[in-house]
Amino acid sequence: MFGTDGIRGIPNKGFLTSDKLKRIGFSISKLIKDHDPDIKSIFIAKDTRKSCSFILENLKVGLNTGDIGIIDLDVLPTSAVSQFVLEYPKKFGLMITASHNSHEYNGIKIFNNFGEKISDNDQKKINSYFINAKKSKYKQKKELNIIYKNAAYEYESMILDKFENKFKSNLKIGIDLANGASFKVTKNILSKMGFNCIYVSANPSGSNINFRCGVENTSKIKKLITKNNLDLGIAIDGDADRVVFVDSKAHEIEGDKIIEFFSKKILKKGNTLVTTIMTNNIVEKNMLKNKVNVLKTDVGDRNVYFKMKEINSNFGGENSGHYIFRDYLKTSDANFTILNFIKYLKDKKDIDKFSNQNLYPSVLKSFDIKKKVPIKNIDFITNFKKRFYNENKDYYLNIRYSGTENKIRILIQGKSNDIIEKEIDLFGKLLIKNEI
Repeated sequence: MFGTDGIRGIPNKGFLTSDKLKRIGFSISKLIKDHDPDIKSIFIAKDTRKSCSFILENLKVGLNTGDIGIIDLDVLPTSAVSQFVLEYPKKFGLMITASHNSHEYNGIKIFNNFGEKISDNDQKKINSYFINAKKSKYKQKKELNIIYKNAAYEYESMILDKFENKFKSNLKIGIDLANGASFKVTKNILSKMGFNCIYVSANPSGSNINFRCGVENTSKIKKLITKNNLDLGIAIDGDADRVVFVDSKAHEIEGDKIIEFFSKKILKKGNTLVTTIMTNNIVEKNMLKNKVNVLKTDVGDRNVYFKMKEINSNFGGENSGHYIFRDYLKTSDANFTILNFIKYLKDKKDIDKFSNQNLYPSVLKSFDIKKKVPIKNIDFITNFKKRFYNENKDYYLNIRYSGTENKIRILIQGKSNDIIEKEIDLFGKLLIKNEI
């Protein structure tokens, strides 16, 4: 049921049919009561997909059947759910979104009563409750549910209040809102800060979220930069937890460079940066020079957060655009990241300076597979790894399955792009030969 980040699929299919959504809602209500029998309600926000209403209505019936009421926040970023849970104790949270995926997809992200994405153990519990759920008469209890009409204004205040003083910026900024969850609140937040911004992809239709825009397609923000001679471009994703930055030459700034930029501003000698196996090794080398340790987790901002919590790190992220400032938030938030980025910048030259830093060549490629056999049980992959490390001492290799698709991914970093391409090509041929 659960992938890398929550439940995801196509509405009216798989786990997102009406019946199964009611069962999921009821299963979540059982988890909530496990955590704290006194919890009576759950905050729910959504992005701008047409299918969000269908998912909300069916989850509501399941949750109500389990005596959990709905506090409807309407359209807001994912992190707003976490922040409302923290602001108003004795609540759980849920976000209806498929993040960066196209409008055909949708999904569910769940937050516990501490404002954190639920743990692997909690996911297993929900899955178990779902499997063992007896057929029952699901019934919506309208008296349990409310619409929180002031939610957007309150979320904006939550973000702005994290900055003690307003700060000015003379940068000319372009922002791609992905026709998503932050299409209104980002404008309001940055307007209140007095920033000079131009916006695109700010008119959601229900079916244009992430369409040729946002973090997965930065062509629109690049054109805006060139046309208007902007200093900085910013793209966010459909649920506004990821953010990508683009420099004045319309070149996308790699997330690894953003991670290093924030780390140098925030982390002190002896602190630990938490990131993922996808992060370029140059970042690790540079941070070690600053006496900052680096710890890498599996892919996923949820994994990054829980490792940060475990070792008490106050900054971490992954190069796909998630940046977690644990002193302030328990998940990533595009709006908070944007404000922090602008706060730490001196001027346009500062952007160009770290944008032009060199990273090791790094290539990630995905291959379709028929089924997922545990990688440790596949002999040719084990042999491939052994030979690779014997021949390429200073290179990094990672082979893993996609969390949401029938794909296997290979990542290689090192000094020579030719060697990387050669090894990935060989891996692809071995997959075909062994019929994985």
